Amino acid sequence: MLNENFLPVLHVALAGLVFQLSVIAAVGPQNVVLLKQGVKRWGVGLVVAIFVLGDLILLPLGTAGVSVVTDRLPVLLEILRWGGVAYLLWFAVTCLRDVRHPTGIDSGSPGQAAESVSPDPVVSSERPAPTADYPHGGSQVATVIRATPHYTDTPLRARRTSALAALPTALAVTFLNPAAYVDGIVVFGTMANQYDATGKWVFTVGAVLGSTLFFLVVGYGARLLSRPLSSPRVWRWINLGIGLLMIGMAARLALG
Repeated sequence: MLNENFLPVLHVALAGLVFQLSVIAAVGPQNVVLLKQGVKRWGVGLVVAIFVLGDLILLPLGTAGVSVVTDRLPVLLEILRWGGVAYLLWFAVTCLRDVRHPTGIDSGSPGQAAESVSPDPVVSSERPAPTADYPHGGSQVATVIRATPHYTDTPLRARRTSALAALPTALAVTFLNPAAYVDGIVVFGTMANQYDATGKWVFTVGAVLGSTLFFLVVGYGARLLSRPLSSPRVWRWINLGIGLLMIGMAARLALG
């Protein structure tokens, strides 16, 4: 009896997971940002958390029936659609611009203390104080003053500062991307509402789980591959491919 009740639920959850993976696997602004943060090897956890939070907000909104609102207000859907087209084209332009002048991504950890050391000793010329043998102070002598290291930051503070630097970009590509609202609310809401009152929420749980797994794999996978992915030559081709894909996605959204 337990299996008979559990298997249909598992089937719906897996359907939601597979559907979300098929949608989110397409290279988009979120995936690019996460890939770059993974190569930099800092702020990955924060970026993943922001992206998962975005899906925790948008996907349930779609399931709750916001797609019905867009059906009743077609102008809202048109605003989101053309806003998404403009956003994707802007992102494509930024990627194609970087193709001409590619730059590598520093894969070093920012957690090391910044140390400022004077490489050479400081030489100071001083006249000795007058003594009984040298009433006029004698000749000048060179006094060597050895510089001491100056630490400008602590490892913990550097890691926190670098991680927080990724926060505005992660928020922007999550909540300022109209295409994310079209996919996360309208498209997903339409798919989820094909199930009954319980099944649509099971479908949503599976989709959120799929997003979480995908973001974790991409972020920390890029971290493991940070050495080859930090090459400017590699990023020339990555940016070219992403730029062309963004143009294709914008065309599909405009014609859809």
